[in-house]
Amino acid sequence: MKKTYDMYINLLKNYNKRTIDIYELMYEKYKSSIEQLTHNEIDDFIQNLWWLHDNSFIILKKSMKGEKKLNLINRKVNINKGKFIDLSDDVGLDLLSNHMKMNPSYYLKNLGQYYIDRPHIDRLKMFLHRNSGELTLNEISYLVFNDEKALLQPENASVNGKRILNNLQLEIDDFQYVDTISPFYYPICSNGDTVLVIENKDTCFSLLRVLAGRQSNIKGIIFGEGRAVNKIFKFLYLYNLDTNVLFLYYGDIDQEGFDIARSLIEKHSQYNIKLSKFLYHSLLRYERRSLLKKRTIDTSKSEYILRNLFDEDKIAINEILACSGCIPQEALNYDDMKDIMNELQYRLF
Repeated sequence: MKKTYDMYINLLKNYNKRTIDIYELMYEKYKSSIEQLTHNEIDDFIQNLWWLHDNSFIILKKSMKGEKKLNLINRKVNINKGKFIDLSDDVGLDLLSNHMKMNPSYYLKNLGQYYIDRPHIDRLKMFLHRNSGELTLNEISYLVFNDEKALLQPENASVNGKRILNNLQLEIDDFQYVDTISPFYYPICSNGDTVLVIENKDTCFSLLRVLAGRQSNIKGIIFGEGRAVNKIFKFLYLYNLDTNVLFLYYGDIDQEGFDIARSLIEKHSQYNIKLSKFLYHSLLRYERRSLLKKRTIDTSKSEYILRNLFDEDKIAINEILACSGCIPQEALNYDDMKDIMNELQYRLF
């Protein structure tokens, strides 16, 4: 029986594809088709197949479309290439001596590429064994691939780290790392109690210039960057911003802008987040336009989101949203905001 198994194993080991027709295995032993085999020989062959499956050389599956004479075993079976590693070979030793599920199949068939990638693979293994979970992806990229762009921007890197992970059938999320975000908070007045959350970059920069060097109740400005604002709020602890601070949100008057506000207020209910009453009131003075790209949003919660605005402003905003209109926050420009903030003595509530 051992010689029979060895015959199958040698065929599977040297087979250059990842799947094989079970009738090829049958022919290897019997040198004939299934129609020429006896019932005992067929039973013996089925037992051989399940032995190969139980010992992880192949992966058998059964279905109603399988071979009736072989107890509904599917004709095409997967070969577990990793099972055929010669442990005396340095490739097998290198790729098996790790605690992650590195799949060696690609490099076993592409030894030339393995020796090119080996320095990176060695550093990857070392990193995986001692990963603290405290490094960022760019820090990991430099540590493993000697290029900080290798994982997130492989097209601009000296080595494509993502390709090497793919060759090993690994994903970036297979190991722990620290998420990062671009700086987003700009402090203005240390004794302020209110933080502005501004959706668009131009308006954020203009307000920074308006408030620079002024005594104000504005503690600082957060550049919300559209829907990225939801991720930003996870990093507020970096700037010692907590639930005692009032956050005033200011974005475009359109469906998207208010859906962002709704999402922010709902997902971060532990914070005191409101719409900026005076900035929206000022923005409503400008002419609206129709949206080029309309979308369907849930307006059932609009009253809750708009609750702290002036009553007449609520009516006007709901009308704009219903008609798929828009007033971008850039309409309220630097000169206008400077006049408004001067009138309000540089305080917003």
